[in-house]
Amino acid sequence: MRTAREVVELYNLELWNNARFELADEIIADTMVRHEVGASRILTRAEARQRVEDTWAMFDNLTFVLNTVIASDDGEHVSIVYDSTLTNKDGSTIEIASIEVFKVVEGRITDVWNCGYGQGVWA
Repeated sequence: MRTAREVVELYNLELWNNARFELADEIIADTMVRHEVGASRILTRAEARQRVEDTWAMFDNLTFVLNTVIASDDGEHVSIVYDSTLTNKDGSTIEIASIEVFKVVEGRITDVWNCGYGQGVWA
């Protein structure tokens, strides 16, 4: 079985960066809770996959760079600090950055905490 860190890296570096949408079936739980400040959304695996596919449809390319990956000793939680470049259909780019915390149970992502993202990259 994959470690929590391996699952989170696959989620960002393969599912998102390389548009390997089929990975959603392997690494996302039946439901995934996306926690934000003041609210949370429960997504089915199919909805989580569709979210990635819909985002990809808006851009020509997108890339997540994981600046920091920290796996907790509990074997379930992984925190990432990322920069992302989104390339629009016209070739222009947008840079965003954020921090996310993932919970991975039995090789599948069950929860993601995200406080939102800001434009730019981490200084």
